[in-house]
Amino acid sequence: MSLLVGDIGGTNCRFGLVSGASLRPRAVAVEHGDDHKAFDDAVAAYLEKSGTRPRRAAFAIAGPVQGRRAQLTNRAAWAFDADSLARRFGFEQVDLINDFVAQAASLPHLEPDELIAIGPAVPMDETKAALGPGTGLGVAALIRDGDRWLPMPSEAGHVELASIDAREAEIFALVREDFGRVSAEAVLSGLGLPRLHRAIALVDGRTPDDALSPEITAAAIAGEPVAAETIGQFLVLLARFSGDVALAFGARGGVYLCGGIMPRLVGLVDADAFRAGFETKRPHEAMLRQIATVVVSSDVSGLVGCAAAAQAR
Repeated sequence: MSLLVGDIGGTNCRFGLVSGASLRPRAVAVEHGDDHKAFDDAVAAYLEKSGTRPRRAAFAIAGPVQGRRAQLTNRAAWAFDADSLARRFGFEQVDLINDFVAQAASLPHLEPDELIAIGPAVPMDETKAALGPGTGLGVAALIRDGDRWLPMPSEAGHVELASIDAREAEIFALVREDFGRVSAEAVLSGLGLPRLHRAIALVDGRTPDDALSPEITAAAIAGEPVAAETIGQFLVLLARFSGDVALAFGARGGVYLCGGIMPRLVGLVDADAFRAGFETKRPHEAMLRQIATVVVSSDVSGLVGCAAAAQAR
């Protein structure tokens, strides 16, 4: 049976087609969210361009899923109704899945060349966590139950983030003025990175600019020192948050960094510094030293996991 899969974020929609026993998508294409008033229109555009009429559909949504309905956290105008989608496009079945549930579900099915280790710890066949900054900050777990892997959704990207020194406290105070609170997503996301960039500039006594996440990232990769400082702070905070997620889920099988931002930043990661931030969680440093941290470089992991989760239902 043919299956339409979609990885739906606040910025882009990535679609593909899966058939047979394979979870690997074909005819992968991206529809930009700003090009479409509603999600239905993005689906219609992909189906017209691909010239296909799949019998089933499964969509991984960057936001909470409640039964047959979902809402994008960072594109409030888009609502999702599985039954309405089935009627419009003639699907026999439509599944709505949290996007990081899909990322977690993909982990046993990824190829070795789609995984980049940070540090020497090796992934184990135990509970895993998937997290990652994209437009927002997604988090989910993957729990081993006998021969099955069970993904578990989470909104842990919205927990409070803590500062650990005076400089971070100043940065966080400025973020708090802008955002109202310092959740992890408030800085560890595509929307949060410019907020962090601005706060660092003010703390350092510089006039902040209006650079957006792609510009900050590109400048840091090019070696521009102000952008590099921002990305360095971003990675330190991400490492500490990753360690917190490992503790919260007991993710002895590894913490996997997914999403659109980390593959672009992996060349800037200081593995020793990242692991230090990840592991410094007294009294559990010894446990965390054994937990792998891995960057997922695949741009179709969300689609693979969407297919895996749909086939398991």
